[in-house]
Amino acid sequence: MKKTTFILIFLVFLAALLVWVGFMTKQANQVKASNIGEITTKWEGSGHADSESEAFTHWNEDDPAEVPAYCARCHSTSGFRDFVGADGSAASTVDAPGRVNDPINCTACHNQAVHALDQATFQSSASMAGTGMNSSCMSCHGGMGSGAAVAKTIDGLPLDEAMPDQTMMNNHYLAAASVNAGADGGDGYEYEGKTYVGKFRHAPTADTCLACHDPHSTHIRKAQNGETSLCTTCHSTVESYQDYKTVSMSKTDFDGDGTVEAIYDEIEGVKAILHDAINKYTAATGSGDAWGYYSSYPYAFIDTNKDGILSEDEATYPNMFKNFTPRSLRAAYNFMYVQKEPGAYVHNAKYVLQLMYDSIEDLSEISGVTTQGLTRP
Repeated sequence: MKKTTFILIFLVFLAALLVWVGFMTKQANQVKASNIGEITTKWEGSGHADSESEAFTHWNEDDPAEVPAYCARCHSTSGFRDFVGADGSAASTVDAPGRVNDPINCTACHNQAVHALDQATFQSSASMAGTGMNSSCMSCHGGMGSGAAVAKTIDGLPLDEAMPDQTMMNNHYLAAASVNAGADGGDGYEYEGKTYVGKFRHAPTADTCLACHDPHSTHIRKAQNGETSLCTTCHSTVESYQDYKTVSMSKTDFDGDGTVEAIYDEIEGVKAILHDAINKYTAATGSGDAWGYYSSYPYAFIDTNKDGILSEDEATYPNMFKNFTPRSLRAAYNFMYVQKEPGAYVHNAKYVLQLMYDSIEDLSEISGVTTQGLTRP
Protein backbone atom coordinates (compact mmCIF):
# COMPACT_ATOMS: atom_id res chain seq x y z
CA MET A 1 0.00 0.00 0.00
CA LYS A 2 1.33 3.38 -0.94
CA LYS A 3 2.24 5.66 1.89
CA THR A 4 -0.15 8.38 0.73
CA THR A 5 -3.02 5.90 0.56
CA PHE A 6 -2.30 4.67 4.10
CA ILE A 7 -2.22 8.22 5.42
CA LEU A 8 -5.51 9.02 3.67
CA ILE A 9 -7.21 5.94 5.15
CA PHE A 10 -5.81 6.77 8.59
CA LEU A 11 -7.10 10.33 8.40
CA VAL A 12 -10.55 9.15 7.32
CA PHE A 13 -10.60 6.67 10.23
CA LEU A 14 -9.43 9.34 12.65
CA ALA A 15 -12.09 11.75 11.45
CA ALA A 16 -14.78 9.07 11.85
CA LEU A 17 -13.51 8.28 15.32
CA LEU A 18 -13.63 11.95 16.34
CA VAL A 19 -17.17 12.26 14.98
CA TRP A 20 -18.22 9.15 16.91
CA VAL A 21 -16.60 10.37 20.15
CA GLY A 22 -18.20 13.76 19.72
CA PHE A 23 -21.61 12.18 19.11
CA MET A 24 -21.34 9.88 22.15
CA THR A 25 -20.16 12.76 24.35
CA LYS A 26 -23.09 14.85 23.22
CA GLN A 27 -25.48 11.99 23.94
CA ALA A 28 -23.95 11.46 27.38
CA ASN A 29 -24.20 15.16 28.15
CA GLN A 30 -27.82 15.20 27.03
CA VAL A 31 -28.60 12.21 29.26
CA LYS A 32 -26.76 13.86 32.14
CA ALA A 33 -28.59 17.14 31.57
CA SER A 34 -31.88 15.27 31.37
CA ASN A 35 -31.16 13.47 34.67
CA ILE A 36 -30.14 16.72 36.36
CA GLY A 37 -33.29 18.38 35.05
CA GLU A 38 -35.45 15.55 36.38
CA ILE A 39 -33.73 15.67 39.78
CA THR A 40 -34.09 19.44 39.95
CA THR A 41 -37.80 19.20 39.15
CA LYS A 42 -38.27 16.62 41.91
CA TRP A 43 -36.37 18.75 44.42
CA GLU A 44 -38.27 21.92 43.51
CA GLY A 45 -41.53 20.17 44.38
CA SER A 46 -40.32 18.96 47.77
CA GLY A 47 -40.67 20.52 51.20
CA HIS A 48 -36.88 20.71 51.40
CA ALA A 49 -36.90 23.32 48.60
CA ASP A 50 -39.74 25.49 49.90
CA SER A 51 -37.83 28.60 50.94
CA GLU A 52 -41.11 30.37 51.77
CA SER A 53 -42.29 27.76 54.25
CA GLU A 54 -42.37 28.34 58.00
CA ALA A 55 -39.46 25.94 58.37
CA PHE A 56 -37.16 28.39 56.60
CA THR A 57 -38.82 31.77 57.29
CA HIS A 58 -39.67 31.51 61.00
CA TRP A 59 -36.75 33.79 61.94
CA ASN A 60 -37.09 36.35 59.15
CA GLU A 61 -38.38 39.08 61.45
CA ASP A 62 -35.80 38.51 64.15
CA ASP A 63 -33.01 40.99 64.72
CA PRO A 64 -30.60 39.85 63.47
CA ALA A 65 -32.50 37.80 60.88
CA GLU A 66 -30.76 34.44 61.27
CA VAL A 67 -31.55 30.87 62.26
CA PRO A 68 -30.25 30.21 65.80
CA ALA A 69 -27.43 27.67 65.93
CA TYR A 70 -29.70 25.33 67.93
CA CYS A 71 -32.14 25.20 65.01
CA ALA A 72 -29.80 25.80 62.05
CA ARG A 73 -28.78 22.16 61.61
CA CYS A 74 -32.15 21.26 60.13
CA HIS A 75 -33.55 24.62 59.06
CA SER A 76 -30.81 25.83 56.73
CA THR A 77 -28.30 24.34 54.34
CA SER A 78 -25.57 26.47 55.87
CA GLY A 79 -26.39 25.06 59.31
CA PHE A 80 -26.46 21.46 58.13
CA ARG A 81 -23.11 21.82 56.36
CA ASP A 82 -21.77 23.30 59.59
CA PHE A 83 -23.16 20.32 61.55
CA VAL A 84 -21.55 17.66 59.35
CA GLY A 85 -18.29 19.64 59.02
CA ALA A 86 -18.61 20.23 55.28
CA ASP A 87 -17.68 23.88 55.84
CA GLY A 88 -14.37 22.96 57.43
CA SER A 89 -15.61 23.27 61.02
CA ALA A 90 -15.78 20.47 63.61
CA ALA A 91 -18.44 17.88 62.90
CA SER A 92 -21.45 17.03 65.16
CA THR A 93 -21.89 20.64 66.31
CA VAL A 94 -23.17 23.90 64.84
CA ASP A 95 -20.80 26.78 65.48
CA ALA A 96 -22.74 29.67 63.97
CA PRO A 97 -26.31 30.75 63.18
CA GLY A 98 -27.73 29.67 59.83
CA ARG A 99 -29.08 31.82 57.04
CA VAL A 100 -32.80 32.48 56.71
CA ASN A 101 -34.57 31.41 53.52
CA ASP A 102 -31.86 28.81 53.02
CA PRO A 103 -33.72 25.58 52.21
CA ILE A 104 -32.09 22.17 52.02
CA ASN A 105 -30.37 22.14 48.64
CA CYS A 106 -27.90 19.92 46.75
CA THR A 107 -24.83 21.05 48.65
CA ALA A 108 -26.34 20.00 51.97
CA CYS A 109 -26.05 16.30 51.16
CA HIS A 110 -23.72 16.12 48.16
CA ASN A 111 -20.40 16.63 49.88
CA GLN A 112 -17.59 14.44 51.19
CA ALA A 113 -18.53 14.93 54.84
CA VAL A 114 -22.03 13.52 54.32
CA HIS A 115 -20.78 10.74 52.04
CA ALA A 116 -18.49 9.61 54.86
CA LEU A 117 -21.29 9.40 57.44
CA ASP A 118 -22.18 5.90 58.61
CA GLN A 119 -23.78 6.47 62.00
CA ALA A 120 -26.76 8.30 63.47
CA THR A 121 -27.05 9.48 67.07
CA PHE A 122 -30.45 10.12 68.65
CA GLN A 123 -31.45 12.63 71.31
CA SER A 124 -31.35 9.86 73.90
CA SER A 125 -27.61 9.53 73.06
CA ALA A 126 -28.21 6.06 71.60
CA SER A 127 -26.38 5.49 68.32
CA MET A 128 -27.10 3.36 65.29
CA ALA A 129 -24.14 2.30 63.13
CA GLY A 130 -24.02 1.20 59.50
CA THR A 131 -26.61 3.76 58.39
CA GLY A 132 -24.63 5.03 55.36
CA MET A 133 -26.22 7.84 53.37
CA ASN A 134 -29.38 7.42 55.46
CA SER A 135 -27.39 9.13 58.22
CA SER A 136 -28.05 12.54 56.69
CA CYS A 137 -31.82 11.95 56.74
CA MET A 138 -31.66 10.66 60.30
CA SER A 139 -29.64 13.67 61.46
CA CYS A 140 -32.69 15.92 61.13
CA HIS A 141 -35.56 13.47 61.33
CA GLY A 142 -34.38 12.15 64.68
CA GLY A 143 -36.31 14.83 66.57
CA MET A 144 -35.24 17.29 69.24
CA GLY A 145 -36.40 15.67 72.46
CA SER A 146 -36.20 12.39 74.31
CA GLY A 147 -37.80 10.37 77.06
CA ALA A 148 -34.45 10.64 78.85
CA ALA A 149 -34.84 14.44 78.95
CA VAL A 150 -38.32 14.02 80.43
CA ALA A 151 -36.99 11.57 83.01
CA LYS A 152 -34.26 14.03 83.99
CA THR A 153 -36.83 16.82 84.39
CA ILE A 154 -39.06 14.81 86.72
CA ASP A 155 -36.34 12.92 88.57
CA GLY A 156 -37.03 12.70 92.31
CA LEU A 157 -40.31 14.65 92.17
CA PRO A 158 -43.61 13.33 93.55
CA LEU A 159 -45.45 11.92 90.54
CA ASP A 160 -48.80 13.58 91.22
CA GLU A 161 -47.77 17.00 92.51
CA ALA A 162 -47.86 20.03 90.23
CA MET A 163 -44.64 21.42 88.73
CA PRO A 164 -45.14 25.23 88.69
CA ASP A 165 -44.89 26.77 85.21
CA GLN A 166 -43.84 23.48 83.62
CA THR A 167 -44.75 23.58 79.92
CA MET A 168 -45.25 20.54 77.72
CA MET A 169 -42.14 18.79 76.46
CA ASN A 170 -42.09 17.90 72.80
CA ASN A 171 -39.90 15.89 70.42
CA HIS A 172 -40.40 18.54 67.72
CA TYR A 173 -41.70 17.60 64.26
CA LEU A 174 -41.53 14.74 61.77
CA ALA A 175 -39.18 12.58 63.85
CA ALA A 176 -39.60 9.63 61.49
CA ALA A 177 -36.12 8.20 62.09
CA SER A 178 -36.61 8.33 65.85
CA VAL A 179 -39.96 6.51 65.67
CA ASN A 180 -38.58 3.99 63.16
CA ALA A 181 -35.68 3.17 65.50
CA GLY A 182 -38.07 2.41 68.37
CA ALA A 183 -36.33 1.32 71.55
CA ASP A 184 -33.02 1.22 69.66
CA GLY A 185 -33.28 5.00 69.47
CA GLY A 186 -34.97 5.31 72.86
CA ASP A 187 -36.56 8.72 72.29
CA GLY A 188 -40.05 7.83 73.50
CA TYR A 189 -40.73 7.93 77.24
CA GLU A 190 -40.33 4.24 78.08
CA TYR A 191 -41.82 3.19 81.41
CA GLU A 192 -39.72 1.27 83.88
CA GLY A 193 -40.38 -2.46 83.85
CA LYS A 194 -41.82 -2.46 80.33
CA THR A 195 -40.25 -3.82 77.15
CA TYR A 196 -40.39 -2.04 73.80
CA VAL A 197 -39.76 -3.06 70.21
CA GLY A 198 -36.64 -1.84 68.47
CA LYS A 199 -36.19 -0.69 64.89
CA PHE A 200 -39.10 -1.57 62.62
CA ARG A 201 -37.97 -3.99 59.92
CA HIS A 202 -40.48 -3.32 57.18
CA ALA A 203 -39.17 -5.57 54.41
CA PRO A 204 -35.71 -6.50 53.08
CA THR A 205 -36.10 -4.09 50.16
CA ALA A 206 -37.85 -1.38 52.19
CA ASP A 207 -35.89 -1.07 55.39
CA THR A 208 -34.16 2.32 55.24
CA CYS A 209 -35.03 5.94 54.51
CA LEU A 210 -33.52 5.88 51.02
CA ALA A 211 -34.85 2.43 50.15
CA CYS A 212 -38.39 3.81 50.49
CA HIS A 213 -38.07 7.54 49.78
CA ASP A 214 -36.75 9.27 46.69
CA PRO A 215 -34.05 11.51 48.20
CA HIS A 216 -34.91 14.46 45.97
CA SER A 217 -38.72 14.50 45.95
CA THR A 218 -38.92 12.78 49.40
CA HIS A 219 -41.95 10.90 48.03
CA ILE A 220 -42.19 7.11 48.10
CA ARG A 221 -40.12 5.56 45.32
CA LYS A 222 -41.74 3.98 42.28
CA ALA A 223 -41.87 0.19 42.02
CA GLN A 224 -39.07 -1.30 39.96
CA ASN A 225 -39.82 -1.02 36.23
CA GLY A 226 -43.16 0.60 36.95
CA GLU A 227 -44.96 3.85 37.62
CA THR A 228 -46.89 2.76 40.70
CA SER A 229 -45.79 3.25 44.30
CA LEU A 230 -43.16 0.91 45.70
CA CYS A 231 -45.77 -0.06 48.29
CA THR A 232 -47.86 -1.81 45.62
CA THR A 233 -45.18 -4.50 45.46
CA CYS A 234 -46.71 -5.98 48.63
CA HIS A 235 -49.86 -3.91 49.19
CA SER A 236 -51.90 -4.27 46.00
CA THR A 237 -54.64 -1.90 47.19
CA VAL A 238 -52.24 1.05 47.45
CA GLU A 239 -52.51 3.33 44.45
CA SER A 240 -51.95 6.79 45.95
CA TYR A 241 -50.72 8.56 49.07
CA GLN A 242 -54.20 8.45 50.60
CA ASP A 243 -54.23 4.66 50.33
CA TYR A 244 -51.27 4.21 52.69
CA LYS A 245 -53.63 4.78 55.61
CA THR A 246 -55.83 1.86 54.57
CA VAL A 247 -53.18 -0.80 55.10
CA SER A 248 -53.72 -3.20 58.00
CA MET A 249 -50.86 -4.46 60.17
CA SER A 250 -52.66 -7.33 61.88
CA LYS A 251 -56.07 -8.65 62.79
CA THR A 252 -55.98 -6.93 66.17
CA ASP A 253 -58.38 -4.39 67.64
CA PHE A 254 -55.76 -2.30 69.43
CA ASP A 255 -58.10 0.56 70.39
CA GLY A 256 -60.84 -1.69 71.76
CA ASP A 257 -63.68 -0.17 69.73
CA GLY A 258 -64.93 -3.58 68.60
CA THR A 259 -63.69 -3.20 65.03
CA VAL A 260 -60.41 -4.27 63.48
CA GLU A 261 -59.31 -1.30 61.38
CA ALA A 262 -56.32 -0.20 59.34
CA ILE A 263 -53.32 0.39 61.59
CA TYR A 264 -53.54 4.18 61.03
CA ASP A 265 -57.06 4.19 62.48
CA GLU A 266 -56.08 1.92 65.37
CA ILE A 267 -53.33 4.36 66.34
CA GLU A 268 -55.72 7.31 66.07
CA GLY A 269 -58.17 5.45 68.29
CA VAL A 270 -55.60 4.79 71.02
CA LYS A 271 -54.36 8.38 70.73
CA ALA A 272 -57.88 9.68 71.38
CA ILE A 273 -58.09 7.50 74.50
CA LEU A 274 -54.74 8.82 75.71
CA HIS A 275 -55.92 12.40 75.15
CA ASP A 276 -59.00 11.65 77.24
CA ALA A 277 -56.88 10.08 79.98
CA ILE A 278 -54.55 13.09 80.23
CA ASN A 279 -57.52 15.46 80.20
CA LYS A 280 -59.28 13.66 83.04
CA TYR A 281 -56.10 13.09 85.05
CA THR A 282 -55.09 16.77 84.96
CA ALA A 283 -58.61 17.85 85.91
CA ALA A 284 -58.27 15.70 89.04
CA THR A 285 -54.78 16.84 90.10
CA GLY A 286 -52.82 20.02 90.71
CA SER A 287 -54.97 23.14 90.34
CA GLY A 288 -57.69 21.18 88.58
CA ASP A 289 -56.99 22.69 85.16
CA ALA A 290 -57.79 20.20 82.42
CA TRP A 291 -55.23 19.70 79.65
CA GLY A 292 -56.12 19.63 75.97
CA TYR A 293 -54.24 19.47 72.68
CA TYR A 294 -54.78 21.91 69.81
CA SER A 295 -52.95 22.06 66.49
CA SER A 296 -51.44 25.54 67.00
CA TYR A 297 -48.36 26.39 69.07
CA PRO A 298 -47.79 25.78 71.97
CA TYR A 299 -50.28 22.92 71.53
CA ALA A 300 -51.13 22.43 75.24
CA PHE A 301 -53.99 24.61 76.50
CA ILE A 302 -56.43 24.68 79.40
CA ASP A 303 -59.73 23.02 78.58
CA THR A 304 -61.68 25.64 80.51
CA ASN A 305 -65.09 23.96 80.30
CA LYS A 306 -63.58 20.47 80.75
CA ASP A 307 -65.51 19.00 77.87
CA GLY A 308 -62.47 17.24 76.43
CA ILE A 309 -62.48 19.38 73.28
CA LEU A 310 -60.50 22.57 72.79
CA SER A 311 -62.25 25.36 70.93
CA GLU A 312 -60.42 28.09 69.04
CA ASP A 313 -61.28 30.48 71.88
CA GLU A 314 -59.59 28.22 74.40
CA ALA A 315 -56.49 27.67 72.22
CA THR A 316 -54.90 31.06 72.88
CA TYR A 317 -51.37 31.68 74.13
CA PRO A 318 -52.44 33.24 77.47
CA ASN A 319 -54.47 30.07 78.11
CA MET A 320 -51.43 27.79 77.76
CA PHE A 321 -51.44 24.77 80.07
CA LYS A 322 -48.58 24.99 82.60
CA ASN A 323 -49.78 22.76 85.40
CA PHE A 324 -48.15 19.43 84.64
CA THR A 325 -47.27 16.84 87.22
CA PRO A 326 -44.43 14.43 86.46
CA ARG A 327 -46.99 11.74 85.60
CA SER A 328 -48.94 13.90 83.15
CA LEU A 329 -45.77 15.42 81.66
CA ARG A 330 -44.43 12.07 80.53
CA ALA A 331 -47.80 10.97 79.19
CA ALA A 332 -48.23 14.24 77.28
CA TYR A 333 -44.72 13.86 75.86
CA ASN A 334 -45.65 10.44 74.47
CA PHE A 335 -48.87 11.88 73.05
CA MET A 336 -46.89 14.57 71.22
CA TYR A 337 -44.26 12.05 70.14
CA VAL A 338 -46.95 10.25 68.18
CA GLN A 339 -48.99 13.31 67.19
CA LYS A 340 -46.07 15.13 65.57
CA GLU A 341 -44.94 12.14 63.51
CA PRO A 342 -47.84 11.64 61.10
CA GLY A 343 -46.10 8.69 59.45
CA ALA A 344 -45.77 6.73 62.70
CA TYR A 345 -48.25 4.14 61.45
CA VAL A 346 -45.78 3.23 58.67
CA HIS A 347 -42.50 3.82 60.47
CA ASN A 348 -43.11 1.83 63.69
CA ALA A 349 -46.72 1.26 64.68
CA LYS A 350 -45.94 -1.19 67.48
CA TYR A 351 -43.58 1.18 69.26
CA VAL A 352 -46.01 4.09 69.39
CA LEU A 353 -48.90 1.81 70.40
CA GLN A 354 -46.79 0.48 73.28
CA LEU A 355 -45.86 3.98 74.44
CA MET A 356 -49.48 5.15 74.41
CA TYR A 357 -50.84 2.00 76.08
CA ASP A 358 -48.36 2.34 78.94
CA SER A 359 -49.15 6.05 79.32
CA ILE A 360 -52.88 5.32 79.59
CA GLU A 361 -52.21 2.55 82.10
CA ASP A 362 -50.00 4.84 84.21
CA LEU A 363 -52.74 7.51 84.42
CA SER A 364 -55.64 5.11 84.91
CA GLU A 365 -55.90 5.06 88.71
CA ILE A 366 -56.58 8.80 88.86
CA SER A 367 -58.03 9.45 85.40
CA GLY A 368 -60.49 6.57 85.48
CA VAL A 369 -59.62 5.83 81.84
CA THR A 370 -58.32 2.27 81.76
CA THR A 371 -56.72 -0.06 79.23
CA GLN A 372 -59.63 -2.48 79.45
CA GLY A 373 -60.38 -3.70 75.93
CA LEU A 374 -57.13 -2.31 74.54
CA THR A 375 -54.36 -4.55 73.26
CA ARG A 376 -50.67 -3.87 73.76
CA PRO A 377 -48.57 -5.17 70.85
